[in-house]
Amino acid sequence: MVSKFGAPDGLCIRANAVLTGLIKRNHEVHAFTQSKIVHGLPIERVHRYRAIQLNPHFSIDSVTAPRTIAKLCQENKIEVLHIQMNSGSTEFLLPYFKKSLPPLVVTYHLAYAAGGSIYTTLFGIAWKASLFASRKYNQVILVDPSQEPYFLESGFSEDSVSVIRNGVDIDLFKPDSTKMIDDGIVDFVYVGRLSYDKGVHLLLAAFQEYHAENPKTRLTLIGDGMLKHQINGCVDDGSLSWLGAIEHDDIPAVLQRMDAFVIPQNIGGLGLSVLEAMGCGLPVITTAIGETIKLLGKDEGILVEPDNVEAIVEAMRILAGDKKLRQRMGMRCRKKVEEKYSWQSQIGQIEEVYRKAIERAR
Repeated sequence: MVSKFGAPDGLCIRANAVLTGLIKRNHEVHAFTQSKIVHGLPIERVHRYRAIQLNPHFSIDSVTAPRTIAKLCQENKIEVLHIQMNSGSTEFLLPYFKKSLPPLVVTYHLAYAAGGSIYTTLFGIAWKASLFASRKYNQVILVDPSQEPYFLESGFSEDSVSVIRNGVDIDLFKPDSTKMIDDGIVDFVYVGRLSYDKGVHLLLAAFQEYHAENPKTRLTLIGDGMLKHQINGCVDDGSLSWLGAIEHDDIPAVLQRMDAFVIPQNIGGLGLSVLEAMGCGLPVITTAIGETIKLLGKDEGILVEPDNVEAIVEAMRILAGDKKLRQRMGMRCRKKVEEKYSWQSQIGQIEEVYRKAIERAR
């Protein structure tokens, strides 16, 4: 696997889950990475290259990294190289060393961003650059189903593109009724980057408005990012808690004490943080964009219009006012995650893509 590891974002969480799942299924896994720590692998299977980290999510890697990876693949008899696209510059260069590499599989994490704002424009540029780089890979795995039409329209064959959604560790992210304390206060929670694309600015504005209407509400934020400065001054009565970026394994303990999950994101689909909240039995408030419209039923949460603070307020109002509705939705969310989004199922699908890549390269 070529990936970053350990950062508090969905790409790393998925990369760690795939790595762990492959090891459990008795594969020999090596990690090629710019990250300092890779949990679960013996040190001799972790191969590092130098990189300049531009931000927590992307790095400019050493120009010698692709050649080093090719050499190590030959020395370790690697059969398939799985790259996590959208973490570093190496992913753009590796295909040019294709003759010296095993079959290449790439997981594509970005979602196409439409719209006229600055952040959607920047995501759109990154999306197109990554799309161009992906053309040279043997197999492409898409996390977001809504991206498949764009790839097929861009000339990718149906046989080279697979949709494998994010999964959830259902033994870790699960409801725990012993942690639920009915103190008459409704707790909303958010997990993700504190950024415009995730809609944190909308969430803060909505909570400020709804909390003034219903003081028996709280909001907990997990994550870090460019909009953390907006937290100060949102409300001043202690009802807003920011926990920063915490260890992934510590997130369930927070979610299990909450009543509803809110993420009014502006791009993407049914993200990993949403699925993990659903796994903990929480109803969801999120944006009606992309595949989310198809994947989140009306009996599992509330879909709101993009960039609409009042719609978020109304969704908060509905869930806060009906405990039985929250409980029914939460139970359905848990059931859906158990049936469709466990990592055990997703790893099996990834193995099939590996087999396809190897067979086509022969």
